[in-house]
Amino acid sequence: MERVWVVVLSVWAMLAIVAVLAWMHRPAPAALPQATPQTLVVTGPNGKRRLVVLQAPSAATTHATTMTSVVAG
Repeated sequence: MERVWVVVLSVWAMLAIVAVLAWMHRPAPAALPQATPQTLVVTGPNGKRRLVVLQAPSAATTHATTMTSVVAG
């Protein structure tokens, strides 16, 4: 009967460790929505129409950092 209690306690200890690790885990950041380009119809001289595609700013223009800045004040 002693072995049964040892097994039960070890299973509970393992579940407690897994629960603590899961609770401490930070969730993954949400995916950024994909920007869609806008299409405009521009009327030029002599009534000629042209399609102009405006590209959204690319993800390369933004950056992320792991360092936090100190607020001066």
